[in-house]
Amino acid sequence: MEYVLFPRSEIHRRIEALQSQMGNMDGALLFHAVDMCYFSGTAQDGLVYVPRDGEPVVMIKRSRERAAEESPLEVRPLRNMRNLKSDLGIPKGAVVGLEMDVLPCSFYFKIDRALENARFVDVAERIKHIRSVKSDFELGLMKESARILEAGFSSVPDFLKEGMREVDLICRLEMVMRSLGHQGSLRFRRFNSIVPLGHVMSGPAAACPSFLASPTGGKGTSLIFPQGAGFSRIKRNEPVFVDMVGIYNGYIADATRIFSLGRIEPELEEAYQAACRIEEDLARQMSAGKTGRDLYQLSEAAGADLGYQDYLGGPPGGKCGFVGHGVGLELDEYPVIGPPDHELQSNMTIAIEPKIIYPDKGVLGIEDTFLTSSGAAESLTHMPREIWQV
Repeated sequence: MEYVLFPRSEIHRRIEALQSQMGNMDGALLFHAVDMCYFSGTAQDGLVYVPRDGEPVVMIKRSRERAAEESPLEVRPLRNMRNLKSDLGIPKGAVVGLEMDVLPCSFYFKIDRALENARFVDVAERIKHIRSVKSDFELGLMKESARILEAGFSSVPDFLKEGMREVDLICRLEMVMRSLGHQGSLRFRRFNSIVPLGHVMSGPAAACPSFLASPTGGKGTSLIFPQGAGFSRIKRNEPVFVDMVGIYNGYIADATRIFSLGRIEPELEEAYQAACRIEEDLARQMSAGKTGRDLYQLSEAAGADLGYQDYLGGPPGGKCGFVGHGVGLELDEYPVIGPPDHELQSNMTIAIEPKIIYPDKGVLGIEDTFLTSSGAAESLTHMPREIWQV
């Protein structure tokens, strides 16, 4: 376990990638903490300005001392937003990229006042595509995340007891992973989506619907957090659904396995095997040049052939609309393995999660994080694939 700084070479490679895709933009102003960290090496409170030509600048409100220690870039104080134009040398009438998918309106209005006569365009799509392809440095961190995740899953049989609550099980699982260097919080880019470190639910409670852009919901613990583990008690002969993320120095690995106390119904075992088969089919086909849409259609066709089209990805009327997603510094990264036509490239890290959801019985499914190449995808998460019967 160590506190890892991003290498100078890594930061410069990322900045060059963004600058090469700016088109008619004069520069990009980044405020989202994850994007700031990706392009500067620090997530302290402030901004990063990346001009189309020249050196980027980090401006920090708090803590500038930390930012200077963490980032290889020039770090200046950010005293107020009114002086951005002069502080950053942004010309009159400049075209400036903003992260319009996450930037609060209040920030937008401040920037508009500060950069008089500037024109703003969305840079978020370019950033998400750049971040979707991982470097060797990033992959090293993700492999460590996968090891933390594997240790967490391996500990579940030690804790799983009849009558324990879902929240008690996830607490013990989180304890194991935190002790191994898991950061204890999870980034999700989508607006209004605060997510736990995973979904740990049992029996029919696992199929409880919720708002999250995910195949599963869960009851959760309150009206303000209506998803994930709740207070339901784990019973024998029911599927215990464990979907967790490992995170090491910001980078995520994502996986799902099914546990049970005693054997579950044969019908549910068959559904689980079908999900495993779909994942295997997708991994074989998930290579550079394919699109997320191609793979999603393959998943839907496989689900129909196996007889699970009505419940794959959710019950009728509640389907999530995708079967996989990129992972990295955030859980919901590109590419989406769904209707969007995202083209796959080598060195993308993608969580594939075929899940079959029966409202009256529970959730059966599997998930692993894969690394793409010119051939079949390689799994970064290495755990037994059978149902973990305790």
